[in-house]
Parts: sequence; C-alpha cells; structure tokens
Amino acid sequence: MKYLLDSNIIIYYLNGDKKIYDFIEKNRAVSAISLITYYEVLNYDFSEDEELVVRDFLDEFEVLNVSKNIINRALENRKSKKIKMADNFILATAQIFGLKIVTRNTKDFSSFIDGLVNPFGE
Repeated sequence: MKYLLDSNIIIYYLNGDKKIYDFIEKNRAVSAISLITYYEVLNYDFSEDEELVVRDFLDEFEVLNVSKNIINRALENRKSKKIKMADNFILATAQIFGLKIVTRNTKDFSSFIDGLVNPFGE
C-alpha cells in the first residue's frame, strides 16, 4: 500500500469528480481506507440501493482497522495539537502504516505529516 484515502476523497469520487475518479482508477491497487473512512462514508443518508453500491465500492479497498497502536499514536498526536477525532484516527493509521494521506483538507493534517497528496493540486 502507498496511499490512505481520506473520507472526502471517497465522497468526491462518489459524486463523480473527474480528478478524483482518475486518481483512484490509477492508484486503486495501492490505496487503502481506514475503518473510520468506511464508517464516515456509510454514515451518509443513502437509499438502500445506493448504500449497496457504496459498500461494494468501499470493499474494493483494504480496510485498515483501528488498533491499540493506532489509538496510542492518536493520543500522542493529540498532545501536540488539537485535531478532530476522526481525522486523528485517519492520521494515526497513515503514520503507523507509513502511508501518504490523499485528501483535499491538507490543513487538517499538514502539521503532523509530510506525506500528503492533494489530487486537486491546491
């Protein structure tokens, strides 16, 4: 694995964003998602049929579970700077697995990790 896709990237993909579609199609085999992203995306109000399609899409990725190591890393992150819990778990997952976070919200993660990829080029 090389990339950890943030929840916003999955949402852009599902909404048909061309840049994100191209990025994911090119990098699908080397991309994973956090269990937190799995939850956040499925937390949207989808119809039953839409939810099945979204679940099938999410299941194409390796889903990285939250572990004690990830929780401990998130606790360390929180000591140095305030960060939302979901973002912190995604960050800690990338840190523990040595992955680059793919996100549009680089400001949420930039003070913690250098390995950020913004497919929008912002």
